[in-house]
Amino acid sequence: MSNHTQQIFQTDNPSRWRRLKWTFRIFLMIFLFFLVVLVFAMIRGFNPSIPNLEEKGREYANKLDPSKSLTLSSKLNRKYKGIKDFLAKKEKEDSLRKKQGKENPTKKIPYIRGAFYTAWRPNSDSYKSLEKNGDKLNTIFPEWFFIDTLNGNLHPVIDTAGLNLMRQYKLDVLPMLTNYSKKIEDFDGALAHSILSNKNKRSLFIKQLVDTLSYYQLQGINIDFEELKEKKSSNLVDFLREVKNAFIKKNLLVTIDVPPSNKDYDYKNIAAYADYIILMAYDQFAPPSEPGPISSQKWVEQSLDETAKEIPSEKIILGIAAFGYDWSSNKKVSRDTSYSYNEIINNAKISNATIDYDNDTYNLNYSYTEEKKDGNGAVVKVDHEVWFTDAATTFNILRFSDEYATAGTSIWVLGREDKRIWKFYDKDLSNDGLDAQPFDFNSLAYVPSIPDNVKYTGTGEILDIASTPQRGKLNLEIDTTDRLIAEQTYIELPSGYIIKKFAEDTTEGRGHKLILTFDDGPSAEYTPKILNILEKEKVPATFFIVGLQGESNIPILQHINKNGYEIGNHTFTHNNIAKMSPERAEVEMKLTRLLIESITGRSTILFRAPYNADAEPKTYEELEPIARSREENYLTIGESIDPNDWQEGVNADSIFNRTIRQIIERNASIILLHDAGGESRQATVDALPRIIEYCRQKGYVFTTVADLMGKTKDDVMPLVPPSGDGWLIKLNFFLAEFAYWSGHILFALFIVGIFLSVGRMIMMAVLAALQKRKDNGVTYSLPSDLPLVSIIVPAYNEEVNIVRTIESLLNQDYPNFDIIVVDDGSRDSTYEKVSSSFKDYPKVKIFTKPNGGKATALNYGVNLSTGDFVVCIDADTQLKQDAVTELMKLFSSPAGEGREGVVGAVAGNVKVGNEINLLTKWQSIEYITAQNFDRRAFDLLNCITVVPGAIGAFRKQAIADAGYFTMDTLAEDCDLTMRMLRHGYVIRNCTSAISFTEAPESVSMFLKQRFRWSFGVMQCFWKHRDTTFNPKYKNYGMIAMPNILIFQMILPFLAPLADLILLSSIVIAALGIIQASVGHILLYYLVFTLVDMAGAALAFAFEKEDHKKLLWIIPQRFIYRQLMYYVLIKSFRKALKGELQGWGKLKRTGNVTAVGT
Repeated sequence: MSNHTQQIFQTDNPSRWRRLKWTFRIFLMIFLFFLVVLVFAMIRGFNPSIPNLEEKGREYANKLDPSKSLTLSSKLNRKYKGIKDFLAKKEKEDSLRKKQGKENPTKKIPYIRGAFYTAWRPNSDSYKSLEKNGDKLNTIFPEWFFIDTLNGNLHPVIDTAGLNLMRQYKLDVLPMLTNYSKKIEDFDGALAHSILSNKNKRSLFIKQLVDTLSYYQLQGINIDFEELKEKKSSNLVDFLREVKNAFIKKNLLVTIDVPPSNKDYDYKNIAAYADYIILMAYDQFAPPSEPGPISSQKWVEQSLDETAKEIPSEKIILGIAAFGYDWSSNKKVSRDTSYSYNEIINNAKISNATIDYDNDTYNLNYSYTEEKKDGNGAVVKVDHEVWFTDAATTFNILRFSDEYATAGTSIWVLGREDKRIWKFYDKDLSNDGLDAQPFDFNSLAYVPSIPDNVKYTGTGEILDIASTPQRGKLNLEIDTTDRLIAEQTYIELPSGYIIKKFAEDTTEGRGHKLILTFDDGPSAEYTPKILNILEKEKVPATFFIVGLQGESNIPILQHINKNGYEIGNHTFTHNNIAKMSPERAEVEMKLTRLLIESITGRSTILFRAPYNADAEPKTYEELEPIARSREENYLTIGESIDPNDWQEGVNADSIFNRTIRQIIERNASIILLHDAGGESRQATVDALPRIIEYCRQKGYVFTTVADLMGKTKDDVMPLVPPSGDGWLIKLNFFLAEFAYWSGHILFALFIVGIFLSVGRMIMMAVLAALQKRKDNGVTYSLPSDLPLVSIIVPAYNEEVNIVRTIESLLNQDYPNFDIIVVDDGSRDSTYEKVSSSFKDYPKVKIFTKPNGGKATALNYGVNLSTGDFVVCIDADTQLKQDAVTELMKLFSSPAGEGREGVVGAVAGNVKVGNEINLLTKWQSIEYITAQNFDRRAFDLLNCITVVPGAIGAFRKQAIADAGYFTMDTLAEDCDLTMRMLRHGYVIRNCTSAISFTEAPESVSMFLKQRFRWSFGVMQCFWKHRDTTFNPKYKNYGMIAMPNILIFQMILPFLAPLADLILLSSIVIAALGIIQASVGHILLYYLVFTLVDMAGAALAFAFEKEDHKKLLWIIPQRFIYRQLMYYVLIKSFRKALKGELQGWGKLKRTGNVTAVGT
């Protein structure tokens, strides 16, 4: 009998653990060193300078202010002194009234604060402005109702998004009914006349108005008929009267827009049928008239005064201008145009113009000159004069309107205004209002930048930032007495993006330059195919690489550079730069540039942003990447030929046809294709030779981005200069290579691991099925002379379970057995309980010994037994009535077909008897699907490595031949089984010999038990490692031992890393840090889980278990496996550390259900 005193792995020398710790520390220091190198390289990174480039296209020249000052008619100047005098007069009246304690009789609270909304017009920003500033309004006039030019019916054009937004802000919505005609792009007086002059048409039209307003639950109508051609004003009045009569029944409002001082409008009678009149106090000067102010203060005062003579001021809503006009001196080459405030300011910045605030009109103006081509292609200079309004204009007019006691104001038009007006538009700017809540004029001293506005200079598909959005700065002079903005000076102009476009090839047809560019690569599958085509056809190209792809395909990146192709930066993760922080955008571009430099020895100034490669970007998402890349000294390479080869399902014919059509139609140069990304790029590979062949036949010339710019490759991809930082480039290259090979090795390990796991699962299922089929064909029976069987029960502190365990053993139907209970020095009443409970049972023998561990207790019992066979069970285990009988049947049978030797041991079928919580349910699934299922499979090959301590039958001679149970491992049952196999004994499995054991019910007890098992199996493997892949030991050495090494040690050790990568991939993909399909990742994981469940289902079928229990496998994979990872890692650590490990004792609960027959 062996009496080992030292455990496997145990050592009293601490040097082994010290060496391991220092090895780990060295690797950690190396990792940190390279991390520091990477950060240092990013900080010290070489940013190549952009070569000087000749800009082609429009050139703006700075000109003086308008050459002639505008003088309003002397009559107007004489009669109206301006808003300042009006307010001064009102201030005196208010002061006197307050002294007398009187209320303001004309005060209207709250004022109408409205705006016109024109979402359907081109380049309209009405929706965006409403979205940001809707809380500053209470009324909205959307341009939604038109007159159908074919039949004269109402033609509503309502944008649902805008309506929902208006409802969200709880605005009164009064749609504009306009006679604007898209056909002539102007107001059509004849179109309005067709309704106004025909009573029947009027009646039908008004009914349509009422029905539509009621359907959409709107509050009324705003009639905007302009350029009328009515011979008598009564037509409009009649129409209004009929509208009012129909509306009053539905509690709907009627408003109408009227120009000031227009004899075509009968103001008095109109007012009789309108709830409000909107006085359009703008277009004082408008194309095609001569240039002048849009709404000068004195003209506004005059317009309101004259209108108020016929209409009460409390019914007048003052229309306020929020736009400007650009007058051209040469109408043949440049049209007069209306612009928004942002566009006008941006244009002033481009042309370097000086803005003048005319304190006589409160309007602003500047002039500039541009060069344009006339109809003959000759370049001519065109003078422009621009007039517009800004926040100062609006503030002063609003002051006047509020003090005049109008009903309120409405801005024409929402989205074109100076955004600063929203700082005061919802406030009461009358004298009383400002007394109660003074206004901070300093809030108007800065103008927000204009990120959504873009201006272009030059032509071409290569883009550079001339100016990024900048806020403007003004110097304001405030009339503190009358609380007006008397003077203002634009010190710094606000701006949006100003983009320089260059490198245009204007050659048409033969000789026109084309550039093939490929995004998203390199790809291991498609980039080599594309390179083969390019090299065969001797065609240059430019590859915009994604850092992650380049890192994963370093040899391909080296090939691209070696063969002279240009390389550009396409970010590191292929994410949208506009949606990430500036810091991350900088890191993305620097990491990719560092990768290119370390692999090729060259840097690059070529950049293309993912998702935004258009040669004429317009939105913030398209513009922001250009600005951010410019900060890193990049030029953005746009494209005008995009066949959308990335689209799902696109074929080579579509890619070819789209490419050729765009080349012909656009006469552009840069073609965008993709060599990676998406499911497949085979269609692009197939289309490429056809594109090259066609273009060459037509005389097109394939070239490079550098050549299109008139530069060389060294200009756009300069060599990294030799310097003291050369070591940095080498280290970066080493780091990239290390990451490349590490990634590929790790990927290979995962693939091999998946194939091995799935292959093992299939193999075990096949073997288990064959064994079951084989067993079904054999009938095992007991011999006539039944040998004595001693059931040995080692017990240590088992007072909770021991009585019930022995009671279940006494119920065994095997005729010839006895029970030997070995109390291993228990500290509780285990011995006393057995002695008192079974003193009258001759079959039960109780012995006690000093505590020495389970192995010594088993050996003690084996030596006391008098028969040839023993059954060893745990003290917390209960056996089914026929368990011993079923076990003994396999001893009396032949070893079996294909087996040599004597049956030395038979493993029973262990099940969990206390499925009372989630943890025990998971253990039950594991017992069925792993332990019992594996033993069934390995039974066929005679390589079962564990006869479980919960139930196992042994031939005593086999135990003796193997050296009895030993103390040098924590898995004495596994060790003994392996030694029996080495001695040539056959180990069988009996699925019908069922025992029910008590599984740990708490996590702490579970971890304690599993650590003992895991560490014990490691010890056993190491102890018997010489048998691994040793054909001398047949299936035990060639299958069972490698199975332990691969599937119980190596793969489980790597599994946490796989799960971590899976989880991190899902998280970073969901957060948008990298571009990956979360759905695909989850699908792969689901497929693996389903395969796992299929194997488990087979095991359940063999065991005749309830398949509903399989549902618990899903949460088991997320929690249970992680507990097992912890156990395994702890076991490895303990093995390396070499400390003595105790057997440990689990706390018993006695929750095993009583076993029936």
